[in-house]
Parts: sequence; structure tokens; C-alpha cells
Amino acid sequence: MAQDFFSGGASFEVPANGVISVQCFIDPANPPSAVMLQFHTAGWNHRATWGEEGAIPFGKVRTPENVKVGALPEAGKWVKLQVNAERLALKPGMKVNGFAFTQYGGTVTWDRLAMNSRVEPAKDPQWSWKVWTKNNQGKALSFLETELRNLVRGKKPEEWSAEETARLKAWWFENEYQGAREIVDGPRAEKLALEAKKKALEETIPATFVMADLPEPRESFVMERGLYDKPGEKVARTTPAAFPPLKTKAPQPTRLDLADWLLAPEHPLTARVTVNRFWQQFFGTGIVKTSNDFGSQGEPPSHPELLDWLAVTFRESGWDMKALVRLIVNSHTYRQSTRFTPESAVKDPQNRLLARGPRFRADAEVIRDSILYISGLLSPKVGGKGVRPYQPENIWEPVAFGGSNTRFYVQDKGESLYRRSLYTFYKRTAPPPAMTNFDAPNRESACLIRERSNTPLQALNLMNDVQYVEAARHFAQQLLKIPGSTDDSRITHAFRFATCRHPTAEEAELIRQTLEQHRAAYRARVEDAKQLISQGESKPDDSLDPAELAAWTMIANLVLNLDELVTKG
Repeated sequence: MAQDFFSGGASFEVPANGVISVQCFIDPANPPSAVMLQFHTAGWNHRATWGEEGAIPFGKVRTPENVKVGALPEAGKWVKLQVNAERLALKPGMKVNGFAFTQYGGTVTWDRLAMNSRVEPAKDPQWSWKVWTKNNQGKALSFLETELRNLVRGKKPEEWSAEETARLKAWWFENEYQGAREIVDGPRAEKLALEAKKKALEETIPATFVMADLPEPRESFVMERGLYDKPGEKVARTTPAAFPPLKTKAPQPTRLDLADWLLAPEHPLTARVTVNRFWQQFFGTGIVKTSNDFGSQGEPPSHPELLDWLAVTFRESGWDMKALVRLIVNSHTYRQSTRFTPESAVKDPQNRLLARGPRFRADAEVIRDSILYISGLLSPKVGGKGVRPYQPENIWEPVAFGGSNTRFYVQDKGESLYRRSLYTFYKRTAPPPAMTNFDAPNRESACLIRERSNTPLQALNLMNDVQYVEAARHFAQQLLKIPGSTDDSRITHAFRFATCRHPTAEEAELIRQTLEQHRAAYRARVEDAKQLISQGESKPDDSLDPAELAAWTMIANLVLNLDELVTKG
């Protein structure tokens, strides 16, 4: 039978590195089968046994509820029984409010129970925490964030709330407690390595911004005289009264309601504005010249019936943009000659009546991308982050702030130099000169109508910019590698590939003469030839004669500067 002697009223806190010990004397004439120590916290869940395992049927054997520490002590003399508190799941800081000496049969004499602990202060978080709070209470610790600094300075530790204590203790453990380093340095290093891998992986995934509705829509007001701090009459989400009413499916209009309203058959503008933009793209000027203003201040359409017909056709096709483009470019109006005659100069000088086909200088992006495509350098890659192609050195620093992350222009390498112009990174205060020289907008705001100029700087750009010289060299390499080709066949191929036509006899003769002049010059100055063909990051073809490649690079550069390459029509 088990005998249980409970010592009530005993209460103590388990220290760090606690060791439990007790002296006992077993009567040699009447030994028990087993002896046990039991401890009560939230329940009787901590037991140590010496002797026959399972003889005392309390708790689950081989768990902290019933741990066999050793054999039955030697009978006939006082023996010290000892066990580490952690082995019984008695953790530092736990409150023990009772213990018991238990035996199964026999006669045992028990002495006083002891809980001993040897603490190294530097490695004892409880001791270190108490010392730190005591030494720093009332001080303005500059290394703490404002809220925690005010807490330490303005309150005593016993006045801190549980949340305040937890926040400060978490900071202290991570930043001040030296013993924590042995515990957290390994996991922290693993965490940092995982975070670095995660960041590297995330950088390979294209990201985009998304929009979502607020739980409650913001209130909007008419700002009196445009002053942000003088709100006037409150306004609601709706559309101008001059247009068809907005149909809603919920108490508050949504973006979907607005989209449905824009595409409604009775809406007078969406289809007209869209087809007018496409017309402007192909003809240089829209049917409504002021494509950025369809209101009372705008210019009336030159062909109102045509605008209406195109709008209805576009809408009834299911807003099919490809069909609209096909319709426009296959029209007789678009395909007619662009020749400017004296008669049309008198009757239709601005071509508003469409007396001839469209003729205007191509956009900056179209010019660059076309030349890269002809040369074979254009990258077909779609999507991804912005790229930084060739630009003049030190272009950003004069207009950059000291701490800006765009203070210095760092040119990209490899494929990024030949991506489509759509992907070129723009700095607002220093947009790419190769784009702005050809009237490209700076992308600060939407540009509905581009101005078109014709300046010497544009020609100088196309003839001397590294991007275009490198493209000319690649084009020249293609020409020189055509099997069995001659000078005449290369000239013809260059024209056909770049302009979709054969050169005239006069053009071919002029280019032959120019080619011979360049050959003679570069054969006499081979170093100049090597300097020319080394422009750009890509390497010239070593199998080709430098002087010959340089001469054909100049011819390719000439062809890529023809009016047909930079002017539509």
C-alpha cells in the first residue's frame, strides 16, 4: 500500500537550474518497494521515483508525472536523494504550493526537503532583468524608442501594465541581455539567411499595385476657390447631369457600375473618343483635332458622320480593337499616296479633308525600336522592371537630391540595353535625351497629343548616339555575312530590309561611291575603324575585317537615317 505524507502550506518558486534534494532513512527490517517525491503546482503532475517502477500507481510512467530517477536507496543509513527540477518539468518561475513524501510499504524516515540553485547572473534572465530595470528606472535612455523611454523614465516597474512589461522585456531580451545571444544567434542567423533567400526570390517575381475599396468611402466636398482647407458643399458619387444617369446595383456606386456606365450603348463619348485616338495614331491628327478636349472648347470633328459610324461599328463589334485597326489601315483613305501636290496645298494644306495619305515623323519610341529591330538587337522579352539603356554620363547627378536613390545613373548590361523603349526607366527631372530629342513626353502626366518638331539635333542623335552606331554595326555584320553577296546585292538587301523597297539607280550609285570612300579611309586608318566598330557593349565579329566592317557600318548608319525610317508615309 502507498503511504502519502503531504506537507501542506509549503510554497516556493522554482529557481533557474534548481536541484531538489531530501535525506531519507530506510528501515532494513522493513524496506518499501519504492519511494516517491511529489510536487503540486496546478495539479499533482511532477513526481520522482526511486525503486520499483510503477509500484506507486500515480501519474503516467516515464513522463514528468512519474520519472524513475534510480534504484531504491541503501537501507540502514541516511541517503541523500537528488533530482533536477527541469527533469520533472518544474520550470524556473513556477509556483510550487505543496509537496509530498510517498512510499509503497515499508518504514521510511524523511528529513527536510531542499531546493538548491546555482545561478550565473550573466546567464540568468530573471536576475539580469531585475537588475537592469532597477539600475535604469527613472533614466531617459536615448537608445530606447520614445514610448519605451517615457515608460522607463516616468513609471516604476511595479506600475507597468502587463503589455508594457512585455514590450520592454522583449526589447531588452533582444538588445541588452547577453545570455540571449547564445540562444538566439543561431536561429537569428538562420532567419536572416531565409529572409535573404525570400527577398531574392521575391525580386524575380514581377509585382504590381492593386486597388481595393475602403470599408467606408471618404466624404468629398467642393473646395471653395480651390483651397484644400476650405471645404464647401458635400458631394456624392455620381456622373455629370449632361450624361445618361449612372445605374447602381448597391447603395453606393462601385467601379463596376462606372465601367458599365462607360460602356453603355447610350453613352455618347467612350466609343467616339476611343476611335478618335486610334485615328490620331494612324493619321497623326484625330477626326476631332483636339483629342484631349471633346467639350465645348474643343474643335468640331472634320468628318462627324465618319466619327459616328466608326464609333457604332467599334461598339457593335464588341469593342474589338484589332478589328478597328484592320478597318482603318485597310481603308482607301489610309492607303492613298502621301505625295504633296500644288493642288492639295491650296485645297487642303493641313490634310484635314484627307486629300492625301498620312505623313508625319514617327514617335521617339517607334524610331528607336524600329532601328533595333532592323539591326537584330531588339530584345523580344515582355514585362519586367524598367531598364537603363545608353545615356550620357553623369546625366542624373546635377539635378538629383543628395540622398536620392536616383542620384547616379548606372547603365544596365546585356539584354537590358536592347529592350523596347516602353521599358526605359524615366527620371522625372532628367528624362532620356534620346527620347526627348524626338518630343517624347516626360511621363509626369498623360500626354494625349504629342508635339512634333524637326531639328538638327535629331539627325545628330541618330548618327552619333552609341545605341544607333552599335545598331548600324550589327546591321552591317548581317549584310557582310550574306552568302555569295556583292556590294550591289548588299545595298539592295539593306534598302529592302529597312525601307521595303529597292534603291533607285541614283541612290545605289551614290552609296557605292560613299562605300569606296569609307573603305579607303578606314584601310588607311585601321585604328579609327576599330574604334568605330567597338561602340556599344556588344563585341564586333572578329571574323570580319575591321576596315570593311567599319565602312559598311557607315553605310548601314546612312540607310538607318533615311527619311523613310523616321517618317511615317
